[in-house]
Amino acid sequence: MSPELTTILMLLSLLILLTGFPIALGVGTVGLVFGLLTSGQAFLYMMPMRVMTGTLSEYILAAVPLFIFMGTMMQTSGVAERAFQVLHKWMSGLNGGLAVATVALAILFAATTGVVGASETAIGLLAVPAMLNANYKQSLASGCVCAGGTLGILIPPSIMLILYAPMAGVSVIQMFAGAIIPGILLGIVYIAYILIRCLITPELGPSLPPEERMPFFSMESFIMGLKYLIPPALLVALVLGSILIGVASPTEAGAVGSIGATILSMLYKQLTWKRFKENCFMTIRITSMIIFIAVAANLFTGAFLSAGCGQVITDFLMSLGLGKWGIFITMLMIILFLGMFIDWIGILLIVVPIFSPILFNLGFDALWVGLVICTSLQISFLSPPFAYSIFYLKGLDLGLDLMEMYRGIVPFVFLQVLVVIALILFPELCLWLPRVLM
Repeated sequence: MSPELTTILMLLSLLILLTGFPIALGVGTVGLVFGLLTSGQAFLYMMPMRVMTGTLSEYILAAVPLFIFMGTMMQTSGVAERAFQVLHKWMSGLNGGLAVATVALAILFAATTGVVGASETAIGLLAVPAMLNANYKQSLASGCVCAGGTLGILIPPSIMLILYAPMAGVSVIQMFAGAIIPGILLGIVYIAYILIRCLITPELGPSLPPEERMPFFSMESFIMGLKYLIPPALLVALVLGSILIGVASPTEAGAVGSIGATILSMLYKQLTWKRFKENCFMTIRITSMIIFIAVAANLFTGAFLSAGCGQVITDFLMSLGLGKWGIFITMLMIILFLGMFIDWIGILLIVVPIFSPILFNLGFDALWVGLVICTSLQISFLSPPFAYSIFYLKGLDLGLDLMEMYRGIVPFVFLQVLVVIALILFPELCLWLPRVLM
């Protein structure tokens, strides 16, 4: 079987299987079948070593369950609920103030979770009922929650960055440092859009009556902020600060963050043995899912590259005559297209090993490429038809209309695209902080 035919058949099989099968099963099956067809039994001897040395032996992956546990513990500690109450009262005098508070909470929560599902679930349960009770339009209420929730995979400690770095040969610490400005920039752009949109159309997000507001400069405001906002902010500063200044590795910082989140849960009197066990089981389930997908993706990419399909993709892109920037934009468009149908983990683990060598050989900065790709993958959570953020929120059964939810995410998708364009035009948005820290 020629490499060209193998490439076409593997990609078609992958797209067909991933529309109806669990991603690990679909990817692993395609890799195993085509590996046997192209390499025979040698593939079976090669893959255990490849999986062990290329996936399971990566020390940095030990940080994944630690940050997931930290996020689940923060979710059940009551931190999000208390922080939202403070932000809710501070912003309630503004048109769209509750939506702004939602995005602000999402930024804070993103820095403690690393995964989208946990942060969006916690924020959705708190913010959506509050906004609907304040007569917010469903489109704005659902849009800001879905968009804010996606910040969890970009703002450190991000599981996506931890998975990407060893595959592309980039430092996780540099990825963390480089993702801070893009992540915060996205949050600021969301807030600016909400304020401008609600200024033009106040009925989208009306302000609350005076009796529900709390003056920012007051003793009550100071006490509530000190009690409910400072502790999680300090935990974030401790975890990220220790990583960025080189005091601790991401794995060590994840362990500190897990202990800190458990202590916060105890201080807020939310820690019970039942919740602790549930958080442990949730951590095991999410980590196992990620590892299974990583192993399956390793099978696929191993078969794909050993059959010469990587060279086929390289030759095809070079033959288009688009130049290095045209090839890079084409790859981003492919990633955006795949994001409409496949979860970000599958895209990351399948596409990066194939695309990264091509981009590095074209002279692109490895760190910048990684941060642009990871920011682009955020769009996959909001891009129809399989917009995972929408289905996370819809699954909470908060009475939201599905079409209103789709209508609400459209502006935020455009904002995400604009931020990706800004990162391409102004690389220093990604590279300045890592350079300063080094």
